[in-house]
Amino acid sequence: MLHARKARAHSKAGEVTQAYRAIDAAFAAYAHAGPAEHDLPSMYWMTHGEVHEVAASSALTLGDPQRALEHFDAARHHEDPYDTDGEPRGAGIYLARQAEAHLSLGELDAALDIASQALDRLGGAESARGDSTIIDLRRQLARHHKAKAVADFLELTAC
Repeated sequence: MLHARKARAHSKAGEVTQAYRAIDAAFAAYAHAGPAEHDLPSMYWMTHGEVHEVAASSALTLGDPQRALEHFDAARHHEDPYDTDGEPRGAGIYLARQAEAHLSLGELDAALDIASQALDRLGGAESARGDSTIIDLRRQLARHHKAKAVADFLELTAC
């Protein structure tokens, strides 16, 4: 997880090479880790899918939405997937980021569909991170307010 956090820090600093090296190191460390039953109980949430989610967020921050979508997909479909049921707030945040990736690629319908899923996940959770993620997503969607589907979504989800 330390490698994954390092990747996020480098991605936020715009340090592409260092971010991707840290992502590679995170995957390598996870691949060489011992069995999950040997982990501390507090690490229950750490899965291969979690590493993919962090890699996806890093890629998105670095302006590579296609790579981000590949990691988001791998996070859900890996044999050791991200636990969307056990981590509803995190799942909502990652869904919002996935919607941002689709939006970056000009895929409005996909962005709106996934944004709706993110809102469903985050709807009842009181979370500053979740709230700020949705606010950021709505701000990005607002740039496309002339598209009827986006305008309808923004109106329907107005606070």
